[in-house]
Amino acid sequence: MTLVPMRFKTYEWKYNPEEISFECEKNIRELESPNSTAYVQNLGRKNRLIKGKGQLCGEDCHEQFARLWQIFEEGGVGVLALPFVKPVYAVFERLAVIGEPVPDMLTYSFVFREVMEREKEATVGTYIANVGECLWDISYVSRVEIEKLLELNPWIKQADEPIIKGRVIKIC
Repeated sequence: MTLVPMRFKTYEWKYNPEEISFECEKNIRELESPNSTAYVQNLGRKNRLIKGKGQLCGEDCHEQFARLWQIFEEGGVGVLALPFVKPVYAVFERLAVIGEPVPDMLTYSFVFREVMEREKEATVGTYIANVGECLWDISYVSRVEIEKLLELNPWIKQADEPIIKGRVIKIC
C-alpha cells in the first residue's frame, strides 16, 4: 500500500507529520427517573479532533510554513486527507511553531476539527465536479476509494489534481 501524503485544501505536506492523533467523544446524557433508575441517552458522536506535529525540512521550510499559514488564515471548511484514514471535511483550528526555527527545519503542531456535513447526493454512476475539487473531495462525497476513481477516470493522473468545474467524473 502506498502511503499518501497528508493534504488539506490545496496544501500537500512534503513529509507526513511524525505524530497524528484522533480524539473522538460521544454526547452522552444520563437521565434519572423517579424510582432512582438511571437511563443513558446516546446523542451521537461529537466532531473529531485531529492533532499532530511534525517538521518541515529543507532550504524552503520557511516558505512551506508560509504556504501552510496562508491556508490556515484562509479559514473555511476543506477536505482533510490523511494516511490510512478516509478523508473528512474539517476546519484548520490551530497552527503553531514549536521551539526555535533553524535554517533548514521548522517544527510545528496543528489541530483540525472535523465538520460533519451532510454528504452531497451524487447522480448514479457519475459526479459533476465543482470549483476547486479534486479526487480527494469526490472520494469523500461519493464514498468511493481513490484507487477506484483513478481507475475509472484514467485521464486524471493524480488524486490531488484540480478538476475543471462541470467535468463529469465516473464513480462506478
